[in-house]
Amino acid sequence: MPVTINGDGTISGYTPPVANGSITTAKLADGAVTAIKKESGSILQVVKTNVTASSSYGSSANSHYSLTPLNTTIVPKGTNSHFLITGQVSGEATVTNQAIFLRLIRNTTAGFADASNIAIAVGDDGSNNSAPENTSAFHGYNLENNDSTISTSHISPFVDSPNVSAGGNLQYKIQIYMQVSATFYMNRTKTEYNATYGDYLPSWLTVMEIKA
Repeated sequence: MPVTINGDGTISGYTPPVANGSITTAKLADGAVTAIKKESGSILQVVKTNVTASSSYGSSANSHYSLTPLNTTIVPKGTNSHFLITGQVSGEATVTNQAIFLRLIRNTTAGFADASNIAIAVGDDGSNNSAPENTSAFHGYNLENNDSTISTSHISPFVDSPNVSAGGNLQYKIQIYMQVSATFYMNRTKTEYNATYGDYLPSWLTVMEIKA
């Protein structure tokens, strides 16, 4: 392409070289730096699921139930990223708190069916195969005041490295586990009271993608 000096002093057909360090952050358009260009340890995205509606789960003893409103799908922007997961589950069951546990789940299959769940951030029962492996436990009352005493348990920050490619399938879930036959009421007390002791609390799951 010919180089032309225009009448207004501008030059057409010529792009001067860009000196190192001459492009500042202010000159970059929003979104111009892709996930691939970001440094290791950079936050690529945050996906959160906040739930205030109530729902119920359970009945069978020694069983895990997915708290489906908290299922959080994140589409990785980078390959082999790390994921920081935190969560909170509130509610009350028809049994004492000492029988209620939470388990963190990862699923990397299309459709995210529970049959393909993988438990992560759980304890190790060793050779005690009948003992459940869970992530956290509810604490509070241990008497049968299971009518108007709501509690909250947390998934403390946990870094997961699922080795998933950019654009791949990835979903995180929280499951409830009860040692005895019972029903768990998420985000509310067992009985819904229109009174100061009829408590309602939220639950959530937050996933942060961190560049590998």
